[in-house]
Amino acid sequence: MVHDCVVVDPQVNSHPNTVEMLKLVRVSDQKEFIVENNLRDCWDYLGGIGGLVWSPNGQYFYYTNPRESVPEGLCAYWARPVKRVHADSQKVELVGGGHLSPDNTKLAFWQDNNIVIWSLDKGEIARIPAFMPEAFKNQIAWSFDSQSLVYLQTQAGCPPFGKSYVTRLDLSGMTQNLLIESEDPSFHRLTWDAPSRISLFDENGNIWRFNLVSKELRLVP
Repeated sequence: MVHDCVVVDPQVNSHPNTVEMLKLVRVSDQKEFIVENNLRDCWDYLGGIGGLVWSPNGQYFYYTNPRESVPEGLCAYWARPVKRVHADSQKVELVGGGHLSPDNTKLAFWQDNNIVIWSLDKGEIARIPAFMPEAFKNQIAWSFDSQSLVYLQTQAGCPPFGKSYVTRLDLSGMTQNLLIESEDPSFHRLTWDAPSRISLFDENGNIWRFNLVSKELRLVP
């Protein structure tokens, strides 16, 4: 629920405010439970509660707060925090800054210098140390079949990022292999946008494509 923006007391604060509320409603008797109640400045573009997904077993609802934008002035990698609420107990738990798999069954996120694989039903199912333990964490991207992921690490946390590393993690055996190690170009963002291809974005605004079969890296004209 999102209420209209209003100025409560113009003598104290001229900014309009809104109240956002996440509720669980039990269908059997229509009883409502307030999960989170958020009073926010309507000019604050970082705020807001956003629903994400139910766990496949229907026991947990996953959501994020904040749902919009990124912290002002941030140059390093940041992922929106993900929380979950238990449908029966209404207990809320902070999971982490998660990336949802395409099949809506898992999250992948950084915790310290580890990649955590999280089942929406069961919780944490794997914790894998980063391939480059001294490098900074960056983006994670899932494969189309949700059985693999790639993640980016960089030599520096903010630009210039220096040397960048792209690693593939296969969930079947929790095995990793380094796909790309590059300083020129230096990459700061990636996506897995085709079954056998990832796209990478360098510091100069160029787009590169890496073929996961041929292992060829090409600049997009």
